[in-house]
Amino acid sequence: MFLLFLQHTLIPINKCYIGFSLNSISITIPERKPGSKFILDLGKLTAMARVKVNGKYAGGVWTSSCQLVITPFLEAGINDLEISVVNTWMNRLIGNLKLPVDKRPTWSLVIPYKSDSPLQPSGLFGPVKIKEINNI
Repeated sequence: MFLLFLQHTLIPINKCYIGFSLNSISITIPERKPGSKFILDLGKLTAMARVKVNGKYAGGVWTSSCQLVITPFLEAGINDLEISVVNTWMNRLIGNLKLPVDKRPTWSLVIPYKSDSPLQPSGLFGPVKIKEINNI
């Protein structure tokens, strides 16, 4: 799976991106055993994620442990997994402070940051895993 870390981009304005990044992959799931469950573990991310499996909304996460039961959405064989990760606008506010006032794409009445404040890590950091749990 391709994981997008916005701070690693070479384009300066993208380091301050606000919005979502889309991570997608096709995965192969074997024939399910009766009573088995599949759990998607997203690992670490900032700040919220929305998950689709085979085009169907499977749920969202915004608190630790960033896990979802995805069993009802899976089929034996190839499955499409999409993870949309939304970040906060902290980095955009910091980036704005480096621009002339008339070039700033967003604004806020209160900005608790400075132009040299460190950027918040943004994106899906993983490790992303699918765990199969077999009930006996």
